[in-house]
Parts: sequence; structure tokens; C-alpha cells
Amino acid sequence: MRILLIEDEEILASVLLKSLTKQHYVVDVVQDGQMGWEYTQSTNYDLLLIDVGLPKLDGITLCQRLRSGGCFTPILLMTAKDGSRERIQGLDAGADDYLIKPLDLEELQARIRALIRRGDRPCTPILQVGSLRLDPSSCEVTYNNKLLELTAKEYSLLELFLRNPSRVFSRGDIIEHLWTFDDPPQEETVKSHIKYLRQKLKAVGAVDWIENVYGLGYRLNPGREQGKQGGRGAEGQGGKEKSQVVSPQVEEQFQQAMGGLWKQYEGLMVQRLAVLEELAAALSNKTLTQELRKSAEREAHKLAGVLGMFEQDNGTQMAREIEQILGKDGDLSASEKRQLLTLIEDLGNIINLMAQNVDYQTSTAIAPEISSRLILIDPNLQLGSQLQQLVECMGICWQQISNLEDAKNFLQTTSPDLVVLNIDDIGWRKESLALLSDLATRTPPVPVLVLAATDELVERVTFAQYGARGFLVKPVTAAQVWDVSSQILQRTRSLRVNILAVDDDPLILAALRPMLEPWGMRMTGLENPLRFWEVLQSIKPDLLILDVEMPHINGIELCRAVRTDPQWQELPIVFLTAHREMETVQQVFAVGGDDYVIKPVVGAELLARITHRLERSRLLQSLSTKDPLTGLANQFQSNRDLQYLIAQAEKNQQSVCLAILSVTDFRQINIKYGHQAGNEVLQRWSRLFQSVFCSGEVLGYWGNGEFVVGVSGLTKTEVNHRLGEILTTLRQQIFTAFDGDRFQVICNSAVVEYPNDGLTIQSLYQVGSNAGYNS
Repeated sequence: MRILLIEDEEILASVLLKSLTKQHYVVDVVQDGQMGWEYTQSTNYDLLLIDVGLPKLDGITLCQRLRSGGCFTPILLMTAKDGSRERIQGLDAGADDYLIKPLDLEELQARIRALIRRGDRPCTPILQVGSLRLDPSSCEVTYNNKLLELTAKEYSLLELFLRNPSRVFSRGDIIEHLWTFDDPPQEETVKSHIKYLRQKLKAVGAVDWIENVYGLGYRLNPGREQGKQGGRGAEGQGGKEKSQVVSPQVEEQFQQAMGGLWKQYEGLMVQRLAVLEELAAALSNKTLTQELRKSAEREAHKLAGVLGMFEQDNGTQMAREIEQILGKDGDLSASEKRQLLTLIEDLGNIINLMAQNVDYQTSTAIAPEISSRLILIDPNLQLGSQLQQLVECMGICWQQISNLEDAKNFLQTTSPDLVVLNIDDIGWRKESLALLSDLATRTPPVPVLVLAATDELVERVTFAQYGARGFLVKPVTAAQVWDVSSQILQRTRSLRVNILAVDDDPLILAALRPMLEPWGMRMTGLENPLRFWEVLQSIKPDLLILDVEMPHINGIELCRAVRTDPQWQELPIVFLTAHREMETVQQVFAVGGDDYVIKPVVGAELLARITHRLERSRLLQSLSTKDPLTGLANQFQSNRDLQYLIAQAEKNQQSVCLAILSVTDFRQINIKYGHQAGNEVLQRWSRLFQSVFCSGEVLGYWGNGEFVVGVSGLTKTEVNHRLGEILTTLRQQIFTAFDGDRFQVICNSAVVEYPNDGLTIQSLYQVGSNAGYNS
């Protein structure tokens, strides 16, 4: 864990540095508030330990500035004054805790551990996964009660993984968390620490618990099994790390899918080989035609692009050499003919051997896409039966699990589309929240609808913080559960990555699916490039995969056409090509391609390149659709979402309510207390609204202190009742300006209903504004 210590008294700073380092914290030390501010802007910390009486920028002002800037890192203030006013000012400024000097080091350590446990994820004092146990208070690590002797960096590295068990950390991320600015390591140093930590874990029986996700980084994976295909030791021959992409279960499914693909497309591979064998016969008979030569070149090109995907790298190399020889200008020399005959014979042996080695018992054809996998964790069997009856006609299946322990075991190897979690009746609340958090932080996240006993604001906020996507108060009917579940499914499916892949080789398209779909990516394959524009408009993909070489229209030409259309100019495009020459690569980038992958496609590499392209695309999209201060949808985007909500309500003959909430005299607050104070009001309100409205509502910020919420299926009276507790909470909040002045904010609100008060967003807004706000 990384801590920033801001203390100007050198002796105390030295004592604290020694004490914190002994507990395996990574500590940066600065002497004034201004420097502390600059450090917080350049890296992420797990905790800020700030003295109040700092030069240049005092601790309370620094705390205010951090919170106004959207920093939510835990802050522990240290003050030499035992006065209540200074403590109140510190807490009002956004500090999480405080200590009075002279400090008790044991109390300081305990408070630091408590604050770090309050992060975004629920963390118990003892970090434990399976039989691996880390105690932050004693800095001891055991596995099956065997003590591990770890160095300080190895301990910190393991703690980082245990506190974030689902996250992939790049080497840069690890450096940022575990090294100070004064001691930056090389990335190879990270690799060495990973290697030695793996060896020590392996020595006590925790084999391969730290997984290398090729192209992305490292993550904790305690479910790894020995002896699986591709499961060599962490440091393989030549010092290379193994390259794993997904969990062993998904990897096994992928291997079975590839075996099924071979069986499914074995006839196509044999046809391609037959063309090459026809070429060989023509060479022997001296009857080779130019047409046959071109045909054989094309088939060799396709074989080179797919054989490596079945772990036949030698076959890919042979096919590539055949393609290169046939692609040369002029007649073939005698040595080239002999070489072709040998290569074709060897390639035929490889393909025939593959057919013999396919395990027909386990390698079945890819199953058709299954319907939504929905899980109900609730002891109420009647609710499960009623839910199943509701969706039976849609071909959807609910699976019910009646207790928490069975649910946890089941979900270790399954990633459903949605989970409905009865958080009070299934067992212990603490464990339920931990499961909720685990599902929310998976890749891809699993949306969870929480069923709770009470409709309290603090409950809604808590469940939202742990990652819930929906909230219902018991007792509930099956119809209510399905209504909210279907809304959540619709939202999460729209958030899933939608990929269009265009390649004239059906085997390539079929192989891409098991590579991408375990990561929440929906792929549509298109063999005929002539239908490209029609399918593009229909699918509206988030990313496009294009083969370079295709009949009729190649990928280069398709990319050029896409880039000339304003609608698709920002669409990420990744090329697939079996060509390695620089001329092809230059063409790819010249026409607007973002990246390329050499065939045969390696799933981990393709996944990494797609991920990087999507991250950039999402950043640009976020800048255009979100308000940067509040993080909510901006006026343009939320207006579109509200229009869709009304269209759905009209279709289903439902009501829609539009709630308008605004900060009274927002301009006067900025004038009197400064824009930083006004920004703090907006950000605090935004966090509250996001915690409360997490059941399918449309939430947006329209500027000038004005928020809007669209709620479907409730009447105006019901929405006003729901807003009552929220408005009370808003009125009770106290804000502190930089000069120490404290103030409260009044919320104006109005609720209007479609279709009774208006038929469009504009008419509804006008009715709400003309009626005047209720304070």
C-alpha cells in the first residue's frame, strides 16, 4: 500500500517514515502542502497522512482542495491542537479521521489499517483467499498455516493482489503502487519480484497463483490447476513467462471449441490441401497453369492464417513458404519446384495427423449461443418458480440457489449475465456484500439486483458503493423482479463491446468468437465483404476487425470507405493479415487503421490490442457525453436517454416522471464562496444521486446547478415520496468554504409526468419550470 506523508517537522517525519516502512507501506515524504498537492496530482495513493500546520498550504486547505478536485483517497489529519474547532474544520473539509500530537504509533497504525479497509471494496482486517492468509497488523503471511518468509517488496506485492483479487495490474501499475518517486525501478525488476514470489508460494503448495495475462499484466488466480494444456511453469524455457489470458475453465472451453472447429471445418482444410496437391501433381506432370498457381497461392495463404491457431506453427511456416514461392514473378526454378513438392508433402502429413489426433469425445462443434444465464440467490422457492414461469416462453432459464455458500462455490466457475441477490435472507450480510463486490469487479462485471428488507437511503447508498446495479424492497413479486432485471440486462448489453469482424475465411470468424466472448465481447462475423455497409449500419459496432486480403473488396478499401463517412470516422479498426512486409503495414495505417495483428491470430495479443483501442475510444466518447465535473451524462446525452425512455413508455403504455432538482442561488454561491465551493456542492450531490438512482433511471446534469432524473413506471406521487428523504439529506449537508465559512444549500425540485403534463422533454421541462420549484 502506498502512503503520502506530508509533515514539515523533520524528526517526526523520520520517525513516521521508519514506522510505516516497517509495516511494509511504500511512503513518499514531502515537507509542505503545495508539494503535497503536486504529488497527489501525479500518482494515486492508498492514504494521505497530512499535518494541519504546514507551510505554503495548510492541511485543512489542502484537504478542501483535494475533495473539491474529486479526490476520494482516505485522509488522516495530524494536529498539535486539542481543540474541537480545528478537528471539526478538518472533518468538514473532507478528512476521514484525525490524530492529536504527540502521536501513539500503535494507534496510528491501527487507524491507518482501518482507513485503508474503507476503500472501494469491502476488506476484512485479515486478507484471505482460500488457504492463503495475510495479516496486515503483524505482517505475517501463511498458506495452510505454513509461514512464508517474504521480503518487503514481495509482501507488498502479495498484499496488492489480495486487496484487488479480480484486477489485472500492469508492470507500470505495480511500480506506481509499490515504489517511491525517489526509488523508481526498471520494469524487469517487477518481473524478478513476481518470479521470486511465485517460487515462494509454490514452495508451500500455492502453485501458479499469480497469472500472467499476456499484453496486460498480472493478477491473482487461485483457481489455477496443474497439468492443463499450456500450464508450464511460471518461468518457462529461455526465461519466458507463460501467456495466459483467461481462467482455466474458460481456457479449457476455448481448447474444446478449437477442437470442435477443426472437426467442423476439417473438410475445408482438406479441400485447401487438395488444391496444393493438385499443384504438386501438375508440377510432376509439367502441366502447371497460371490459374492453378494463383489458386494454390490463395489456398496456401489461407492455411498460413489458420494452422497456427491450432498450435501448428510448423504448418503455418510451411504454408507461408509455399505462398512466397508461388507469389514470385516468372517461372519456377527446378530447386523451387523440388522445395514445393517437399513442403506440400510435409504440410499434408501435418493436416492428416491433426485429423487423427482430434479427441472426438471432447472436441465437439461450437454450441449455439445460449440464452441469458440468470441466477436467483434466494431461499424463496416460490419466487424462483414464478420467475421461471414468466420467462419460459422466451427461452430463458432462471437458476435458483438457496444459500450463500453454494452460490459462492457455483459463481467461482460461472459468469452469469445477471444475479438477483436477496441480501438479508440468504445468510450473513457481510459475506453477501463481499460477494456483491466480487461480482461487480469481475471482467466483465456481473450486474446484480439487490433485494433488501428496508427502503432506507443509507441502504441504497451502501449497495451502490458495493456495485449493485438495481435495488428492490421486499416483499416483491416475480413481475417486479423481472421488470427491473430486464432493464438491467438491456443496459448491460448495450455496455458490452460489440465487434464486427469481416473475413472471407469462415474458420477465422468461428475461431474469433471463443477468443473474445469470454471477455464480454459480442462478435458478429461477415464472410461476404459486399454486404459490409448493410451489416455495419445494422450492427453499429464498437470496433471493426478487417482482413486485409479478401475477394471483390479487400480490407484496405473497406477501411478507406469507412473513414470517408463522418458517422464512422472515430470507429476503432484492427486489421488481420498474414502478410508481414512493411508495405502492407504502411497501407493499413495510411488508410486509417488503428492497429494490426499478424495471422495466425493469438487470442491474448488480439485481446490486448482490442482493449487498448477500446479504452481510447471510450475516453473520447466519455469526453463528449459526460459532464467532466459531476461525471453524469451531459445535457445532450441525457436528453437522448430521456427520449428513449419516453419512447419505451409509449410502447408499453407506461408513465414516465421527470424530476428536476437544482441548487438554489447557485450563481450566488460561486460569487460568495468561490467556484471551488460550488464545485464541491455539485460533486457531493452527484455522488448521492448516483448512489440512490441505480435501478434504471436516467440521470443527467444540465449545467447551472441543475440535475434531472427520468423514472419509468412510477406516478408523480410515488416519485415525490421517493424524493422526500433525498431532499432532507441534501438540506442537512454542511459545506465549508476555503475561508472557513460554513454554509448549507437549499434544493429546488419539481416533478412532472408524461403524458399528463407533456409529450416531449421540452414541454415537460417547461411545465416544471413554469409551475415553480418546491423548496
